[in-house]
Amino acid sequence: MRDPSWRSFVVTAICGAVLLGVVALAWVFRDVLLPHAASLHTDVHAPRPPARAALSDEQLARMVSGAEDRTRRDPRDVEAWALLAHSLEMLGKFAEASHAYERLVALRPNDAQAVADYADALAVANGRRFAGRPAELIERALALDARNPKALALAGSAAYERGDWRQAAQHWSRALDATSDPAFRADLAASLKQARVQLGEEPAATLPAPKAVGTARTVSGRLLIADDLVPTLPPEATVFVFARPADGSRMPVALIKRQVRDLPFSFTLDDASSLVPGARLSQQTTVVVGARVSRDGDVLPKPGDLEGWSAPVPVGASGVRLEISQRLK
Repeated sequence: MRDPSWRSFVVTAICGAVLLGVVALAWVFRDVLLPHAASLHTDVHAPRPPARAALSDEQLARMVSGAEDRTRRDPRDVEAWALLAHSLEMLGKFAEASHAYERLVALRPNDAQAVADYADALAVANGRRFAGRPAELIERALALDARNPKALALAGSAAYERGDWRQAAQHWSRALDATSDPAFRADLAASLKQARVQLGEEPAATLPAPKAVGTARTVSGRLLIADDLVPTLPPEATVFVFARPADGSRMPVALIKRQVRDLPFSFTLDDASSLVPGARLSQQTTVVVGARVSRDGDVLPKPGDLEGWSAPVPVGASGVRLEISQRLK
C-alpha cells in the first residue's frame, strides 16, 4: 500500500497565494497551478497578464536572484524572504528553501502558516521525514493556530509516519473540517481513508491499473463538462488539463491547454507536456489529474473559474474520467 502521508503537503496555503501572483507577472499556477505564491507552502498575487506558459527554471532563478538582492538590502524584508522561500521551493531546492523559511519565521514568529510552511520544506529536505525539528515546528504551528489546515495535515502525516493511525485520522479529519478547498479536501479524504484502512475500519482501496503492463509513463483519459455549465462559457475560454503529484509538491508535472469549444475531448499527459525542467510526469508514481476553465486564459485560479479533479491514479493509467463540475468561489 502506498504511504499517503505526503498527500498532506498538498495544502494551498495563504502564503502560496501571493507568490504565484508575483509569479503571474512573470504557472502554471505553481500550481497549474500553483499555490506569497500559491502553493501549499505559501502566498499570493499581482496583475494578470495574458495567458502565459509555465515558469521555467530560468524565470524562477531570476525570482530567486531578485529576492536575494532584496534580502541583502533589507534583511527584515518579510515579503522578500517569503518570495525567496517559495521560489526555491518551486525549483525543488528544499534545503535552501528551508533556510529562507527559517529567516521568515524569525521575522514572523507568530505566523502559524509560515511555521507550517517551514516544517513542510524542512521535512522534504530531510528525506521526507518528520521526526525531529519538522515535528517540533508542526506542534508550534498548531499551538499558534489549532485550526490551520496545513499544520493539521502535516500533523496527520507525522502521526502516520510514526504508525499512529488513530492520531493521523484525527488530525486529517480536523483538517477536513478546517478547509473548503476542493482539491485539498480530496487529498485529505484519500489520506484519511488510508489511515482507516490501517485501523481496519475500511477495506483496502485499489487504484486503477494501467491499461497495459509495461513502462508507459503517461496518463490519459477523457475530459467532460457538466451539461448545465456549457451555455455559461464562451467557446474560446481556455481549458487547462494538468497532473500533479498525489503527495508532496502541488506543482503540476504536466499540462496541456485547449479551449471550451473542444470539449469533451481525450487527453494524454506525458513528459512532453512537462512544465519545469526536472519535474516530470515519468518521475512520479501516483498523480492527481485536474482540469480548470479560465475565461481569460490566466493559469492562476480565481473565483468564477470552473474545475474538476480525479482521484489519485498511477502513472501509466488510461481511461481516466475527469469532469469539470465545480465553480470556484
